[in-house]
Amino acid sequence: MRDHLKWFAPLLLLVSVCHADGIGGDVGISSDEVFRGLSQSDHQWSPQLDLHYSFSGWYAGLTAVGVRRGQYESVRAGLIAYLGYQYRLNDDWAMSLAARHYDYPGYPYRHYYDYEEGALSVSWRELIVATVMASPNVYFADFQGRAARGPAYTYEIGGRLPLAYGFCANAGVGYYNLDRQIGTGYAYWSTGISKQWRSVNFDLRYVGTDETATRRFEQFAENRLVFSALYLF
Repeated sequence: MRDHLKWFAPLLLLVSVCHADGIGGDVGISSDEVFRGLSQSDHQWSPQLDLHYSFSGWYAGLTAVGVRRGQYESVRAGLIAYLGYQYRLNDDWAMSLAARHYDYPGYPYRHYYDYEEGALSVSWRELIVATVMASPNVYFADFQGRAARGPAYTYEIGGRLPLAYGFCANAGVGYYNLDRQIGTGYAYWSTGISKQWRSVNFDLRYVGTDETATRRFEQFAENRLVFSALYLF
């Protein structure tokens, strides 16, 4: 369950959490730390770690990733603490509520970038997931000098298609509404393929954004291939 990996947080939210009670997690590396279509590691390799505990539908955990917000910035940790509850409506449908806190300890402008977020996800057979996320206090800045803190909203829908030999095709699209911060929002999307071999999950996908994101965030919004390998435990 990781909101930071590319765009597809809602898909993993219901697929990878709450199948069994107890402690679980993953550790690995990604070729780029992408969050809602934008690079958080300046297109550099990013270590990834998640540890969570689930019990009777409840789950809580902490995710840590490597972030690098500029060419001359050193690699620092981005943290996501989360708490949620998943409820299965019937054999086909399930829903999940989650609260998250984002923080960047050690970052010089930490007080700008920490914020809270709530998320509501609905899934069908763990193949299609739709999510709405809302935050009251996101700070965002673009390359045109617009910057502010205020409410922000995210809408995502994604799906996965199991293939032969354990492969899985994944795709999805999202929209990040940042009207209060920069006067507009932007769309992002991804498509790719994943394969789990024993306890290791390999993922390769192409991540893209619309013209608005490219204009407002320049190289951080470039379309790119992203590869990740995670050991699941």
